[in-house]
Amino acid sequence: MTADIVRAIFEYQIAEDRRLWAEAIMPLSEESFRHDTGYSWGSLQRECVHVVNVMQHSLDRVRGIKVMTAALTIEDPPREQVRAAWDRVEAHWTRYIDQLDDEIVQRDVDIVYRERAMTTPVWQTIFHFFNHNTLHRAEMRQMVALLGGAANPDRGFIVYCLARSKDTGQGS
Repeated sequence: MTADIVRAIFEYQIAEDRRLWAEAIMPLSEESFRHDTGYSWGSLQRECVHVVNVMQHSLDRVRGIKVMTAALTIEDPPREQVRAAWDRVEAHWTRYIDQLDDEIVQRDVDIVYRERAMTTPVWQTIFHFFNHNTLHRAEMRQMVALLGGAANPDRGFIVYCLARSKDTGQGS
């Protein structure tokens, strides 16, 4: 695994997260955002709070921080606060990803996951974060559909890469 591969997949993740927020979550009313759909975490609000907190925990892990911090600690935050916390954590991730090199990607970190201590390479923890976000984006899109909103699916990674190569003039 290389830092360039991690960066490429990170850029895709962030693009799809932003697309979800812009196309599906933000057009909903605050009431819909808070409505319990009976699916996954219940409401989009709770789902988004969970995801942004896991994003923060994953970042803490790859940085070797043992005490996990939450991105959101207030009870029942409005959508604007959830989005602001998401943007903050995304910016921290972006700075971290920008400074990655192949040595850091392969470096082992000691983490505790669900009360189990283990040692894992940085890249595996990052990929857990990617997979976690992908799962929850799909769940959020299902919730949006249940609420009657526009729930376009994620673009596949290859479709994303093809679109980027056309945008930059790089063909295959």
